[in-house]
Amino acid sequence: MVNALEQIEGFTLFLLLHMGRVDGSLHPNERDTILEKMTELFPRNSSYEQPLTAMELQYGQLKYGVSDTILKEGFQKFSHIDPAKRKEIYRALFDIINANGRVNEEETQTLQILKSWLLS
Repeated sequence: MVNALEQIEGFTLFLLLHMGRVDGSLHPNERDTILEKMTELFPRNSSYEQPLTAMELQYGQLKYGVSDTILKEGFQKFSHIDPAKRKEIYRALFDIINANGRVNEEETQTLQILKSWLLS
């Protein structure tokens, strides 16, 4: 997973997966939305299925708190990304948490934290 996080596409995939899993599981609709949003955000890659599957396996093995560290480091590393692209990524996060038809408090809190990083 480390290599995937070296590029904005890989970091964004991690970010979207994190948002989908923040409530403890990844609903199939959330997963489908991740794939759809990745294709919209980075259309030069025709399929994100294999990278997402690999990242899901690795994400499930992360120790508590490691995902937060990865996110903080990634936001610092990619802070130069165009504000319009960051706004698109934020909208994708919003779509992911709404994909399963319900939004819980943990998702709302996480979205607010990520919003402050993405839209600052």
